[in-house]
This record gives sequence, C-alpha cells and structure tokens, in this order.
Amino acid sequence: MKDDSISLPAAPDAGPSLRPRVGIVLGSGGSKGIVHIPILEALPRWGIPVDLIAGSSIGAVIAGVYAAGALETFRKDLRKMKREDFLRIFDPSLSRGGLFSGRKAVIFLHRYIPRQTRIEDLPIPLGIVATDYDTGCPIIFRQGNLLDAIRASFSIPGIFMPARIGRDLLIDGGVANPLPIDVALEMGADLTIAVSLKPAIGKLGLNFPPALWRSKTGREPKPDHLPVGIPLFHRWVASGHGAEPDKPGDSILRRPIPNLFEVLARTIDIMEDTETKQMLASHPPTVLLEFDVPDIGVLDFTHSPALLEEGQRVMEYKKTELFEKIRDPLIAAGRTPIIRTGR
Repeated sequence: MKDDSISLPAAPDAGPSLRPRVGIVLGSGGSKGIVHIPILEALPRWGIPVDLIAGSSIGAVIAGVYAAGALETFRKDLRKMKREDFLRIFDPSLSRGGLFSGRKAVIFLHRYIPRQTRIEDLPIPLGIVATDYDTGCPIIFRQGNLLDAIRASFSIPGIFMPARIGRDLLIDGGVANPLPIDVALEMGADLTIAVSLKPAIGKLGLNFPPALWRSKTGREPKPDHLPVGIPLFHRWVASGHGAEPDKPGDSILRRPIPNLFEVLARTIDIMEDTETKQMLASHPPTVLLEFDVPDIGVLDFTHSPALLEEGQRVMEYKKTELFEKIRDPLIAAGRTPIIRTGR
C-alpha cells in the first residue's frame, strides 16, 4: 500500500462521536473488476479515507488484496502478466461442479495474502459476500480465513466449483448481492462510494472506453466507427439495421450462436443487472461510479492495463462529485486531515 494511504481504525473502535465513516462498495463483474484498483489507490491521495469495504466476487478479491497491503504489487504484476500467465491460474476441474477447481487461483493469491490471514485481524473492516447454494441467501464474512471467504465469493456458477466451508456449499457473491451497498451500511458506513460493474444489458455499447479500444486496435477511436470487439448485432443495430433478409419473406439476424460459456456468462449478467438495479433503488449510494464494458470476457484479464487506465479516467471524471459529497463533509466534520490536491 502506498505511503500516502491513511491509517484506518478497526470497526469496533468507531463511535458516533467520530467523523462520518466512508464505506467502499466493490461490485462483481469478473475481469472488469480491475477498475477497482485505481479507485482504491486514488481515494487516500485525495483525502478520502477508506474506513471499510464491502466486496462481492472480484470486488472481494480486490478488497482482500488491498486490506492485506499488497495492492500496489498486485497492480504491477497484472501489468506484466501475459496471456499464458493468466491461463496457468485457471486449472481445469475433473468435477462436474465447474470448469475450474479454483485451487490455482487461490495459490496465485498467496503472493499477496498470507494463507492464514483472518478477516478480523485486518486493519480495515471487510465484508465479503458469497451466496448459499441451498438457500440462495447472501452469506457475509466478517471474520474467519480471508482466502477461504474470497474463494467462496468468486465461485462463478458453472465456471468455478462451489466452495465448501464447513457443511455449507457457497457460490459467487454476485448471485445474491452483486453490489453490496446494504452490507457497507450495516457495517457502519455513513457515506458510501459504490463501484458498479453492471453489464450492458439492453445497451448498444456505444460508449466503449477509449483505453479498451486502443488495447484491441492499437489506435485511437474514430467517431464514425464502433469498436471491432462489439458483437455484429450491436453494429447492425447502431447503424439502423435490426435484421438482414436471407431471402424474400424472411427476416433473420445473422449472428453467430454463442457457446455454452458465453450463454452462462450472459445469464449471470442479466441476473446481476436486475439485482444491481434493485440495490441502487433501495440503497442509493452517496457517490456511484459506473463502468460499462460490454465485451470483456469474465475471465479475460489480458486487458488489465487498459482497465486500470479506464478506472483512472472515470475517477478524474467523478473527482468533483467525490470532493463535494465525500471529502467536503469530512472537512466540515473537522475530524480528519485532508490532503488538498486541487480540483
């Protein structure tokens, strides 16, 4: 963790007489969750403390690495890793419960989180969200082994085998709660910054991030062109076409049938989109940071440098709002040092 980070109190030490507590909510979204990293790095530099974190799925992974003090190392490693390095993390499973066992993913995280790390011993209170396979209810880890909780939280159905903790089978936190704002509030947050990675359900993907465009094409985007990564269907609709006739009287969409992996990922996207909308309606955050990256595969971490750049871009775009709604109330409370960096 960088030297300019703010030293954070443990959850039990906080009381009503202290300044407002800032809770960070890191949503699920597979590899898109890399954008969480520049957010967590920027906030302390701007005088906004990270008092607690609630994370789901990839949000739980980034939250755990941050709380363990290894986020900077993690970011640097992601920038250097090649496709073959990422492929080694995902070990095919002989079980029918998922494509990957998740064992090598946990071993990879050992570089940043010591194996016996317990949630309750961390300097930052964490709420790690998983889903009970039998009941469908969210399970919130506030104590216990950190890596076990993270392993349960990223158990994407059909992709990773369910995690077994005690007698319980647990699956991805995004199934029950992809954006756990309510968890941050229950943990004592007065001000919340929610990072939503909800998918582009029903959207055309016209606001494709320039950093990701460059990562795919090697050049700057042009206003009259859509990114090549957007599916053919999106390009047709954006150009005013919804179908192309095969022969007189027929109207079909010439779109490749997605494979099983893509169908499964898309089904989870649709479900998480619904859950996220309900959460935002019932528990609106103080500041909402949204990232809409429609065509990044759920386990495609090869775009990490571009996603890191995209996280920085959105943070700069939201800087004024973060100052007005988060930093300025902390100044008004008069109980926290503020690092003034200008707007």
